[in-house]
Amino acid sequence: MTDAAAAARPLRVLFVIAYPHRNAGANRSLFELVTHLPPSVRPLVLVTEEGAVSRLYRAAGVEVAVLPVGGALGTFGGRLARTSAWERARTALGHLLPFTLRLRRLIRRAGVELVHVNDARAALLAAPAARLARRPVVAHLRGEFPFGRAGRLLFARAADRIVAVSEGARRSLGPAGMRKSVVVYNGIGSPRPGPPIPFLRALRERGVVVAGCFASVVPFKGQHHLIEALARLNARGWRDRLAVVCVGDFPAGHEAYHAHLQRLCAEHGIDNLTFAGWQDDPFAFYPQVDLTVLPSVTCERLALDGRELEVRGSEGFPRTHLEAMSFGLPVVGTRIAGVPEQVADGETGLLAPPGDPAALADALERLLESPELRARLGAAGKARVARLFSTEAYVAGVMEVFTALAGARGAR
Repeated sequence: MTDAAAAARPLRVLFVIAYPHRNAGANRSLFELVTHLPPSVRPLVLVTEEGAVSRLYRAAGVEVAVLPVGGALGTFGGRLARTSAWERARTALGHLLPFTLRLRRLIRRAGVELVHVNDARAALLAAPAARLARRPVVAHLRGEFPFGRAGRLLFARAADRIVAVSEGARRSLGPAGMRKSVVVYNGIGSPRPGPPIPFLRALRERGVVVAGCFASVVPFKGQHHLIEALARLNARGWRDRLAVVCVGDFPAGHEAYHAHLQRLCAEHGIDNLTFAGWQDDPFAFYPQVDLTVLPSVTCERLALDGRELEVRGSEGFPRTHLEAMSFGLPVVGTRIAGVPEQVADGETGLLAPPGDPAALADALERLLESPELRARLGAAGKARVARLFSTEAYVAGVMEVFTALAGARGAR
């Protein structure tokens, strides 16, 4: 093949997704990237099982491959990390090694030239095969790195280049990872409002202010702090003038936390909060709320069922803030990870310290009391998204990384 023909051939990139059953924030951000790549890239999406993610990509006309994993490799919620060293060794030999060999064959058969992994779990699964096939690896760091020093070193060694979604996330990598990393903010396109939600429309027609919390119901998203903040607001007279709707799934493995939230609501007599559960189209909800709130935390201890739970977050650049601002909504967030890089405090939204329900209640009340402030912050947020967090800028930033690695490989 001539140099000109090689240059004209599309770059074949394998995108490895290790959480194939949920189209949550990280997966939606990857979908935004893959479906807006230039013609110079030919994507192949790899999932470890059929599910919501594979259906989404196929519906968009993107080629999908399914390569199952076995044993503890197919479990979630950090269960593999909590097993003994012997069990991890058995998993590596009995499941990771066969998966690695199958994936190496697929990489070669499909003509893959570059492997992209969407998180640390995908790096664990795919980097060994990419190394055996001598293909470069781009690792996307979607949030603050969730593991300790050894995990950070392994992640850094697995990747030729790391794309961090924020400076806050990048700083969690440690020196070795930071040397290989570049920050590329997630992007978002024009919002597409969904059909009206009757109960929300009825509330707003009665003059009730509606706040939306768009997040999976897991401890680090901080819904317990939101409930405590709502209890304070209700005590100040907002009970009949404010409604909160939480849009997000209830992931398995967090049942004790879900029960804890229900008990908190009962203890505080809260009847103006609704858990709407998972929604295939959350965009139907954004136009029908007046503001959004995400009370995420990075690290705290939570008393749960008579025991102390250590909560460690992996927030990086919450997609819900981008989505809300793209709809012209003011946001209330916490000062963690990349949130201050998204939300200009006092200009496009309000930020509170993490784990502080009193401060969260105060920030919410500022917006509740002033429709003018909500309108001003919402308009500024919409302009900020268009200026800094467009899909075009997101794709261009990642393409710079792809092109540099592909060029270096071609030169060798």
